[in-house]
Amino acid sequence: MFRRLKKLTKNERGSQLIEFIAVFPMVILAMMFIWQMALVAYTVVVSESAARDGARAAAVDGNAAEVAKTSAGNLELESVNTEDNGEEVTVTVVVKVPTVSIPLVGQIDYTLDADATIPKEEEIED
Repeated sequence: MFRRLKKLTKNERGSQLIEFIAVFPMVILAMMFIWQMALVAYTVVVSESAARDGARAAAVDGNAAEVAKTSAGNLELESVNTEDNGEEVTVTVVVKVPTVSIPLVGQIDYTLDADATIPKEEEIED
């Protein structure tokens, strides 16, 4: 009986499967974290571009909010604010960051704001 028990304790069959099962959830969480960081980076780039495009439109008396919304693509805009001080136009875009639902953490509600300032275009009279 003791020989059989000793033989079973030295048997390493199946150890790779147990190690894989132990590490697999950490690999999935790492992949979800990397995907979330990619979504944040994408949101930063697109929101800055939307603010810049909105400021360009506002500099020539265009509709900054509509241009920023079009430029943001499929991102959800919380707000678009335009400030005009006579010489410069500043557009601030607030964007909701898309998130990955992480188990035990859930959805994270996070917004990001980007702004752009451009000199106002002067009208040329004929």
